[in-house]
Amino acid sequence: MGEADLVIRGATVVDGTGRPGFRGDIAVQNGKILAVGDCGGLRAREEIDAEGLTCAPGFIDAHAHSDTMFMRDDSGASKLYQGITTEISGNCGYSPFPKPEGDGDPRRFASYADFLRAFDERGWAMAVNQAMLSGHGSLREAVVGESARPATSAEMERMQDLLRRDLEAGALGLSLGLEYAPGCFAGQEELNALGAVVKRAGGLVTCHMRSEGLHIFDAIDELAQVGRVSGVHVHISHIKLDHYSVHGQAPAVWAHIEKLRREGINITADAYPYTASATSLTIRCPRWSMDGGEEALLRFLAGPRRGEVVEGIRGHYFNAQRAETCLFSDSGGLWPEIVGKTLRFVAEEMLHTDDYAEAAAMVLERTKARAKGVFFVMSEEDMLYFLSKDICIGSDGYALPDDPKKVGSLPHPRSYGSIAEFLRLAREKNICSLEEAVRRVTSKPAETFGLSDRGRVAPGMAADLTVFDPAAIAPRATYLNPIQTAQGVHWVIIGGKIALREGRQTEERAGRFLTKRTL
Repeated sequence: MGEADLVIRGATVVDGTGRPGFRGDIAVQNGKILAVGDCGGLRAREEIDAEGLTCAPGFIDAHAHSDTMFMRDDSGASKLYQGITTEISGNCGYSPFPKPEGDGDPRRFASYADFLRAFDERGWAMAVNQAMLSGHGSLREAVVGESARPATSAEMERMQDLLRRDLEAGALGLSLGLEYAPGCFAGQEELNALGAVVKRAGGLVTCHMRSEGLHIFDAIDELAQVGRVSGVHVHISHIKLDHYSVHGQAPAVWAHIEKLRREGINITADAYPYTASATSLTIRCPRWSMDGGEEALLRFLAGPRRGEVVEGIRGHYFNAQRAETCLFSDSGGLWPEIVGKTLRFVAEEMLHTDDYAEAAAMVLERTKARAKGVFFVMSEEDMLYFLSKDICIGSDGYALPDDPKKVGSLPHPRSYGSIAEFLRLAREKNICSLEEAVRRVTSKPAETFGLSDRGRVAPGMAADLTVFDPAAIAPRATYLNPIQTAQGVHWVIIGGKIALREGRQTEERAGRFLTKRTL
């Protein structure tokens, strides 16, 4: 008779492969899964009675921005209570590395190796694992700056060298943020050249595309061209249709993706299960106004081209109905009264104007371009269509605490609910079976991002496990009350250590950085 560190007994095991669940035990030893099935002959230092519950691989958030959130709070409660054990961070073109010379921001580092070294040496901890991508916008800022111009050949070589270095340190690939400055200033040649470096390293290129609305087909083709030229695996981040004039075109978008696959492009996608996006209000400004970053935008707003910036914003907020779709979530602490209010309310009730574009410009000025919003710009029909396809599920959110005082803003509920909401929708909207839903948040993202030792319940795999009630798992977070953890998850095991016990977070901080060198 052997002994294990932990045995989970009597669960319905949904192993992440998509095959039907089965009743069984799971034994854990030294941070790995030791055995699956009948473990009645094994003694354990600790046992979990999972009768009536489901045990699955720890859920993987395929698109996150947690990056350095552990420096503020290491609980990661928003993710842990959903059963998430690993996040893919460094998305949308931003990563904490590399940083421009002279940048004194303590949250930024010269390289991925420096970031990992600092995590170990400074005694930081985090509750949930992270695997990192290298951000193209961060690369470009470090080498080219924030200027709206093509990279020179020397700058291109430097970006390739820095990217190669961070991939060798264990980054999973490159993330593009082509709707944001400075990534939006890159052309096809630059993207192709960086894609070739990622291909040689065996990684992937993820992309917040240049357009997710009016020009989405062109944007998909731009990303596909990176894959066509370099052969690299390309991945669409948070696929959606975010402009009212193209709602209903999800089937056409998916047909276009399938056509590219038939042409030999390895292209995948992720999505979050909400009809609102969330980002900086600067996303509504014309791109030329971001030539030089936020400081340049503020100079344009204070100068003779202010009217041009406002007219660019007017394309989004030309009437009261459109202004109602913007809910302010953060003011950078500079105008807290607008948080939880719509642009329409701020314009009409606080600024006493019905010029909503001008009101948005005034918000940008008063918050020094730090204002963020939740934007209700997608249709449920399109969202559900994409969720019905074989894609990963990502939150596009952060590992946040469960204390509103520590958060200090009104974040999108996706940080607290994306995986739980997907499982709820799968159950209530009959999107797919439980087994398929679990596959989409476990082995599917593990295979997509190259996490070879996670995503399945099988001997030898990392002991990242989630024990939950499939009939009860659901988010509690709402748009106006988002800082609420999900319900229905009873136990979370990370690296063999109990991070959530009987629905309550423990003091364990078992998260670590998963690199290609350690997988």
